[in-house]
Amino acid sequence: MMEQRQSKNLGAGIPLASQWRLWLLAGVTAAGILALAFLPPLRQPQSYHHFADDRAFFGVPNFFNVVSNTGFLLVGIMGLRLVWSKKATNVASRFAEPREKWPYTVFFVGVFATCFGSSYYHWRPDDETLVWDRLPMTVAFMSLLAATVAERIDIRLGLRLLWPLVIAGIASVLWWRWSGNLWPYAVDQYLSIVLIVLMMLLFRSRYSRNRDLLWVAAFYALAKILEALDAPYTPGWERSAGTR
Repeated sequence: MMEQRQSKNLGAGIPLASQWRLWLLAGVTAAGILALAFLPPLRQPQSYHHFADDRAFFGVPNFFNVVSNTGFLLVGIMGLRLVWSKKATNVASRFAEPREKWPYTVFFVGVFATCFGSSYYHWRPDDETLVWDRLPMTVAFMSLLAATVAERIDIRLGLRLLWPLVIAGIASVLWWRWSGNLWPYAVDQYLSIVLIVLMMLLFRSRYSRNRDLLWVAAFYALAKILEALDAPYTPGWERSAGTR
């Protein structure tokens, strides 16, 4: 996956003088979760389903919004192939510990599944199909958060958090669909991104090219901005529904 920079001192403890970084992460997490108790319900605007480009081609409604999801398919396949390849550069040389591949496996499965869930939603946009768009995305967000914990704080902790985080993400989508309140899903999505960025800034990675995710986070933030400005500022064929 990434070229290994350190293979020793796995799970080395964080110096006592640096424990404030863990407390900062814990504080940000607690603040995000506690905010849910005080925020008024956030409903899904139905205007969200009205895309700037709703043209149909070859019998496919919202054509460009649907086919643009091919990117998720390609990235998912490439990522899974990279993680599980048995060729010259094997898993053992990519990860400090082979079991570290599991959060990335779940992440790329989530990205792969997003292609189908998002295509389904953009083919027939409404709240019911939006569930299938958001479920695989939250799996990707939560598993990437667990992978970052494993990479930068503690492998065992990251692995232990993997499935609880994924289940919490799925539950936030189901809660929105059942209650109509979007806040738990929104907190899951944006809080996970904030925590990933904080860990990248505060904790050293065991791998080279460890800043690449910062670029990913920056492009995601740009995508969200462009999504908000979709109709007024994006001309003609370039308009799409953006990220969800």
